[in-house]
Amino acid sequence: MNKKNPRTEGDTRLDRFLAAKGIGRLAFAKATGYSSQQVRRVRFGEAEPTAKAVPRYVKAARLLTNDPSIKANDLFTLDDDDSPR
Repeated sequence: MNKKNPRTEGDTRLDRFLAAKGIGRLAFAKATGYSSQQVRRVRFGEAEPTAKAVPRYVKAARLLTNDPSIKANDLFTLDDDDSPR
């Protein structure tokens, strides 16, 4: 039986942000109010956050880092932004 190893990181702005800030995946999911599975899909780029979800992700990031200056662009590549961050 050949089991695949579960992914532990993605190549998204959100995943890099969480890793850089040392924010755990379960703590972040809890702070967003979304399931850890849904947050994982967004972290790994398997799903896009909805317009309703983006503010919740930003609020969770601000709460867990105690940094009110965090913006959606820090977590997600927005249509008008091509910078890699």
